[in-house]
Amino acid sequence: MSRQFPFLERGLVWFRTDLRMHDNSALYHASTRCKWLAAVFIACPKTWKSHHEGDTLVNFRLACLRELQAQLQNRNIPLYYLEIPKFSQVPKVLRQISQRLKIDALFANAEYPLNEQCRDKAVQDALNEEGTKVEYYSDRTLLPPGAVRTGSDEPYKVFTPFKRALIQVCAGIEVKILPAPRKMLQSDGGPHWPKWLKLEGGRKLTQKIPSQLTHYSMDTAETGVVKGWRTGESAAQKRLKAFSERVSEYQTERDFPALDSTSRLSPYLNSGAISIRQCIHMALSLNDGCWQGGNEGIACWISELIWREFYTHLMVDFPRLSKGKPFKEETEQIPWSYDKDQFDRWSIGETGVPIVDAAMRQLNETAWMHNRLRMIVASFLSKNMLIDWRWGECYFMQQLIDADFASNNGGWQWTASTGTDAAPYFRVFNPYSQSKRFDPNGNFIRKYVPELASLNDKDIHDPPPVQGYPQVICDVAAGRKRAIEVFAKLK
Repeated sequence: MSRQFPFLERGLVWFRTDLRMHDNSALYHASTRCKWLAAVFIACPKTWKSHHEGDTLVNFRLACLRELQAQLQNRNIPLYYLEIPKFSQVPKVLRQISQRLKIDALFANAEYPLNEQCRDKAVQDALNEEGTKVEYYSDRTLLPPGAVRTGSDEPYKVFTPFKRALIQVCAGIEVKILPAPRKMLQSDGGPHWPKWLKLEGGRKLTQKIPSQLTHYSMDTAETGVVKGWRTGESAAQKRLKAFSERVSEYQTERDFPALDSTSRLSPYLNSGAISIRQCIHMALSLNDGCWQGGNEGIACWISELIWREFYTHLMVDFPRLSKGKPFKEETEQIPWSYDKDQFDRWSIGETGVPIVDAAMRQLNETAWMHNRLRMIVASFLSKNMLIDWRWGECYFMQQLIDADFASNNGGWQWTASTGTDAAPYFRVFNPYSQSKRFDPNGNFIRKYVPELASLNDKDIHDPPPVQGYPQVICDVAAGRKRAIEVFAKLK
């Protein structure tokens, strides 16, 4: 975090993936330090597309932004919108905006993928040159990346000791929830915030969030709903409250995809419609302040939130993760398959393995997938089919409404045995046994693979030939054996 500065006249909050009013570090501190305040959101569709961010994710993000804009307006904080193609153009346009609006300081919450870090450093340099202060806050994680270290001041590479160290630090700190920003005063001496500004290159800074975006298919048919998901901070808070009433059962029910037993808060965490602190605060309040122990369901959910933290910290400490590289360098030598036809069958849910197909169809239909299923389909692609995990990682980024780069990359590398603290290479999920264990009555499969709905509870997991349903795409046992042999040769 850069040096903090004294009370100022005119501030600008730069929103990115932190689209909420409450417990927003940059927004709160800007409102306490500035006499007058405005906000800006900059869409960079060409860069977003190069990062494989899909239509649903971007629709959800902009829908959350619309709700936020209305809430900010009630606090006399206008929110401006600008579309430019790429991150590389952001420093120049923010400098222009800062000059035209006579901004004294820019406030933003830090983002951690490598390209985002480079962009933010360039913004800081560009604005500092003209005397505009820039303040970045650690907001997306419980602790700033780099704050959890081993005894030899090295980053943790294994989850369990990372979790233990993080809890040791956090247990002595109160998890505080920051209030929404104060209502900014309007007076004769206040600034005139124009409805729009013309910038260099014919670009227009406006207070209107458009319904169209270059490179993206935007769905604005039903305001506040994207793929069946309610958007925005208010929807996030309602979901958190609903989950708080059943979080105690999380440990025992979370692996069963036919049950609604997970929080489904990930799209809101990813867009920033809710904060990690708000989630942890709820969990601790129900567990007598305990990070571990107490109710096993609550403790288990806290652990899952710390996995998200772990992957974000890793991404900062190991920039290669942002460059399409495996964490384990030796796995670069794996002779991955690049069979496009087979990959396409996997992606549309036509592999002939019911639990895999049901999971992929859930993804394509709802833009979300149950976490147990994410591991099953990732293992099937990277181990049984031996297709490069990066193809699957990219497809998930394109399809998921909660596509967080760090968590998605970490999850894929864990399953593919290429990442830190990954599943041992010889651990290959058997999709049939996973199906029988976690969808015992076939209820989830029947929902998404109606071709098999008439089969009994036994056959539905590994069906005989059924008209209209494909034969299995590969020999599952042989694929497992091949993957183990390939990984074993790396040792």
